Amino acid sequence: MLENFPLVTRFTVPFSDVDMMRHVNNVAYVRWAETLRSEYYARVMKEAINGEHGMIQATIAFVYERELVYRERVATGCRISRIGTKSWDFEYEIWSESSGHRAAHGITTMVAFDFLAKESIVIPTPWRAAIDAFEKGPQQEFS
Repeated sequence: MLENFPLVTRFTVPFSDVDMMRHVNNVAYVRWAETLRSEYYARVMKEAINGEHGMIQATIAFVYERELVYRERVATGCRISRIGTKSWDFEYEIWSESSGHRAAHGITTMVAFDFLAKESIVIPTPWRAAIDAFEKGPQQEFS
């Protein structure tokens, strides 16, 4: 599971992510993915999150396949599955390590952005090179 994902995090479902239905609330999956995406950005693009250049989210889609519950062991992976001229897709998978089943998968389309000019930009060449190198591995853990 997650062999093709260059960045992975493993954790136990905290009580704060469980809702009144006694399973992980759907918002938690998105928060876990966004946390991993932010770590990917920091490690690979090496830009300050509040810097001149960055990324903005254009779309998000998640498919929930199985519920997760309190104290279940989870592994979440993040990779870039498509890179265009100004945008790229982050792909995520969320797995239950306790049961060995995929619980959810999703994708976000991100756009390279110049925050000073307030406009999209072509993905910088250094970002492309860094993404290519990172995607080739080895897999890294984030905790």
